[in-house]
Amino acid sequence: MKKILLSAMMIASGIAMHAQNPTTVTNATGCGIFRNFNNSDEGFSSPSIYSSAEDVSFFWNGGEGSVIESSGLTVRSGSLISPVYIQSETGRVTVGFKYIAPINTEYRVRIVSAQGADPLEILATSANGPVYTALPGTAGTLCLLFEDADLTIGKLIRFEFTFRNTQDGDVLFDNLWLSVAAGPLPVTFEGFVARENNDGTVKLLWNVGDEVNVKGYYVESSINGVDFTTAGYVDATGKSIYSLDYASKLLQTTYFRVKNIDFDSKSKYSSIIRVYKKTELHAQIQLYPVPASTMVTIQHNKSSLSALISLFTPEGKFLQQVRALPNTFQTQLNIDKLASGIYVVKYDDGNGDMQSIKLIKN
Repeated sequence: MKKILLSAMMIASGIAMHAQNPTTVTNATGCGIFRNFNNSDEGFSSPSIYSSAEDVSFFWNGGEGSVIESSGLTVRSGSLISPVYIQSETGRVTVGFKYIAPINTEYRVRIVSAQGADPLEILATSANGPVYTALPGTAGTLCLLFEDADLTIGKLIRFEFTFRNTQDGDVLFDNLWLSVAAGPLPVTFEGFVARENNDGTVKLLWNVGDEVNVKGYYVESSINGVDFTTAGYVDATGKSIYSLDYASKLLQTTYFRVKNIDFDSKSKYSSIIRVYKKTELHAQIQLYPVPASTMVTIQHNKSSLSALISLFTPEGKFLQQVRALPNTFQTQLNIDKLASGIYVVKYDDGNGDMQSIKLIKN
């Protein structure tokens, strides 16, 4: 049994800002299965980050193929919250789920904005009248239509489900249905570098932003930059920086990239970096992509403590400078604010070797 990951954020921030328009909730028909929980927790977290820190947790149960609250308490409240999805209809969304619960169990559904900083806005809720509504029975399927003018196409949203009990027995949640589009691309790769370990192996490090609905990262390697194979896997844990030790010593120049995989089986690749074999000294610096638009990677020999990357106009006017991380083979420059044109990148390895290369900005 795998516990659904508890978010580090708790009720300390809460949701202070409510939607301006009332929500109409009616029974709907035609709910199918959007997520069945047969193979994973589908990116849900429990308790919800917006509910009480004292909430009991739901767990993913692989044998049942569902998420279950089984605290053993008589009086309790439990909640879970979805990953981010995209609102795909104007002013409405259909929500459905299968449940098994003790008699007199009550529920609440809230649709919350996933954009901006906390406190976040409640866009729609089943609690316009009574805060909680009794489930129709001890087992069945709810299919509900939420109508609210605050639900606009393209908005990033999350769904919170809360259940309240005063009777003994477990609560089972399964077979989710949502009339929404799949979530956004799950991650933004902000940097990817290789660092040599003392034993001659390589540590690969990458930092990410906007990590949404991500299950994990596959590191892939290649000897020609075209055909890649899996070199390792790292679970996503909400960090901004991840790393993987490439266990084999390099026998030749090797290319690496990172592929993220999300809970919807979508994926995205980082840029490709090239790591020279240790004996390949004084290789000419290279950069990619060519041309570049926002970020460019400079490929160079292993950097020293004093290695510098500098950017100039063709006339020699200095524009910016960054220090290469020690013992790395790549350095990235943000060129998003540069005007389109041709520039010159110079690499000073700190040991008397200076190289330059032309940069083309879109």
